[in-house]
Amino acid sequence: MCETNVDLIFAPWDTSLDFQQIEDLAQDGLEGQEAKVEKPVPNGTQQTPPPCIRNPYLSDASDPFGNQRFKCAGLSSSVAGGAGPLRFHTDFVEIEQIGAGHFGHVYKVLNRIDGCLYAVKQVTRPMCQDLERRKALLEVQSLAALGSHENIVGYYSSWFGNEHLYIQMELCDSNLSCQKSSCFTQCDALTFLHQLAKVLLFMHDRGIAHLDVKPDNIYFKNGVYKLGDFGCATLLNKSLPIQEGDTRYMPHEILNENFDHLDLEKVDIFALGASVYELVTGSTLMKSGPQFLNLREGNLPLPPGHSLPFQNLLKVMMDADPTARPSAKELLANPIFDMIRTNRKT
Repeated sequence: MCETNVDLIFAPWDTSLDFQQIEDLAQDGLEGQEAKVEKPVPNGTQQTPPPCIRNPYLSDASDPFGNQRFKCAGLSSSVAGGAGPLRFHTDFVEIEQIGAGHFGHVYKVLNRIDGCLYAVKQVTRPMCQDLERRKALLEVQSLAALGSHENIVGYYSSWFGNEHLYIQMELCDSNLSCQKSSCFTQCDALTFLHQLAKVLLFMHDRGIAHLDVKPDNIYFKNGVYKLGDFGCATLLNKSLPIQEGDTRYMPHEILNENFDHLDLEKVDIFALGASVYELVTGSTLMKSGPQFLNLREGNLPLPPGHSLPFQNLLKVMMDADPTARPSAKELLANPIFDMIRTNRKT
């Protein structure tokens, strides 16, 4: 189970670095990290290439090797970074740490080759066993299978080094964890809701559920909301393990661990509704107690200034009966978004 508050929190950072500042940072990084880079492997030394791991989020039709990938060797310790230079230091200059959590750290880095800024997530949880490495890979495999989408934090690359997983991601401006104390207006909430519903439809159409939708996992860049942290992502057909995300945003049916008739799409819809509720009220959701129970019973007190259609939409998204909740497609068809669609055309 993904524990509460274990996600990586992105703190706001300054993206106004000019070329001279970046050049100075790169030079400092090159000098300061020179000792960390190991010598290259001598010519003639044989290195075993990494195994070809099957991506379970892709259909066999899109995989030229199909089930033959299952026959390949496991992720040995050498593949996990036991030898050779550590790629994090050879490919990037570390500028600053911008996030930290139970499972690892996030760094703002400069790529030494292309000169662009990225975020690199280091999963610090040791992965000495093959099963642990394969489980960690599910996050990057889901991102790779989904591909590019405007409302998903961009994924570039991943690798193992010194028994840790590194994930190179798009650098965003901030995440919504810092927005929870200041209430969204209804217009802000509808813009946010419309963008997140689009990305859930995109994922669900490809058979993938996120299972950890919450403000802490939603990022912001250039006026666009982006869903990130796919550590709990799984397949809608339940052929992969199910790990529920943050308890505060989960519906009762997944917390009861009765997965036989579980509709994972509707779990994501509930979590999105709970996220919107938290953002418009400015009150932190609890993982137990009266508020926790009230939200799951349909009692959603909202501050003044929110229309009845908006309140009804949140209530149906968080209905105790998952069959009463709309799908992402039905959510996007709600006439409450007509104003947003009209504004985008003008």
